[in-house]
Amino acid sequence: DLTSIVAARAWFAQGDANLILGDAIEVLADLPAESIDCIFADPPYNLSNGGITCQAGRMVSVDKGEWDRSSGVEGDHQFALTWLSLCRRVLKANGTLWVSGTSHNIYSVGFALQELGYRILNDITWFKTNAPPNLSCRYFTHSHETILWAAKSTRSKHVFNYQLMREANAGRQ
Repeated sequence: DLTSIVAARAWFAQGDANLILGDAIEVLADLPAESIDCIFADPPYNLSNGGITCQAGRMVSVDKGEWDRSSGVEGDHQFALTWLSLCRRVLKANGTLWVSGTSHNIYSVGFALQELGYRILNDITWFKTNAPPNLSCRYFTHSHETILWAAKSTRSKHVFNYQLMREANAGRQ
């Protein structure tokens, strides 16, 4: 919501955060170990399989490019293990990771998190109020994404600013 965007802009303006542009595998490999407090990852959803969606009332391809093409169950899971291992290496002891996904990738991500020793703190449903209709009429509409919030390990002492979160959401939890 707008409050979150304003809060994020203020946070970046204060210099408390850095965005790094580049290939995630290369960037993570170059960062010093245990140097990052929090990572937000939006990995490929593996949707580029010749499917269609509705955009602005028109049928369009969901193919985004080779980077979003599935390598099969084992290949996709190996990729998740690779980048999540690199994230774990750079996270501080009390660091956390947020990963967004859909049914196309989030189960592999969740399993990889468990395999690597992360502690899953929450799964958050991001409901899309304006989701495109499912044009095939053979499935429910994909009206949400899942965000997994995980701590580096079971020993991590994650930060959760409960009071600030309530204030930003008009007193709602």
